[in-house]
Amino acid sequence: MTQTIEEIFAPSTGVEIVLNLNSLHPIAASSIIYDADHTKHSITVAQPLRNITPSTPFDELHLTSLIKVNFDKKRFGIKCRPLVFYKDYSLFDNSRVGAITFEYTPLLIETNIRSAYRMPISGNFTVKAKLLFNNSSYYSTKDFFIRDISINGLGIIIPSKLNRTTNPLTDLQRNTKAVIGMLLMTPNSKQPFATIPLKIDIVRINNNYSEKHIFAGVKFIGLTPDKEAQLNKFIHMAQLDELRRLSKVDSK
Repeated sequence: MTQTIEEIFAPSTGVEIVLNLNSLHPIAASSIIYDADHTKHSITVAQPLRNITPSTPFDELHLTSLIKVNFDKKRFGIKCRPLVFYKDYSLFDNSRVGAITFEYTPLLIETNIRSAYRMPISGNFTVKAKLLFNNSSYYSTKDFFIRDISINGLGIIIPSKLNRTTNPLTDLQRNTKAVIGMLLMTPNSKQPFATIPLKIDIVRINNNYSEKHIFAGVKFIGLTPDKEAQLNKFIHMAQLDELRRLSKVDSK
């Protein structure tokens, strides 16, 4: 590999901000580089769709980017720490945006976050789902909400109450098995991009997510290669859509 940090992490480059890269549950978010001062090991990037703030918990943070190495694409990263959080970072045209300046350690490392990227559910790319649990059906936007999706699973938010009664999904426990059917929806399309039915395992429960909600981390079981390819493409399209949005902000 001949590319340097200066060449890989240059202004206008699309990057991933990865939290806890070496953990069992890394989280990645798409961003774009606004500015870089490599003499000071400093890079300023756009705030991702789900903002990173001074109170965001993480043990380590990396910026990563895909580059071509011997006719193949590989992802390399640099370890960072946030220095400044901006609510109104000034771009070249004097428009104001959210941004973060990172200080990085000048050491490139090869990374693999193919399964780490968790796509926040937004208005452009959405996921509709039906969950089968204890012989009953439960629906997203009504009985639970999908917070994010990755190639490995889902993050779902469960209201503690439904119409002033206890939500039956609060009975979900760690290691609970269930069945889910998902519709992957792309922008301006009435038909789903893909339909994915599969089994799931509840691997994490946070009963203190908020005063009125609990959070469940869901792992996919038995995702077939063709459905995995569809899901991977869906997430990739969502990443590109987010980068285009950030690029438009950058070019206004």
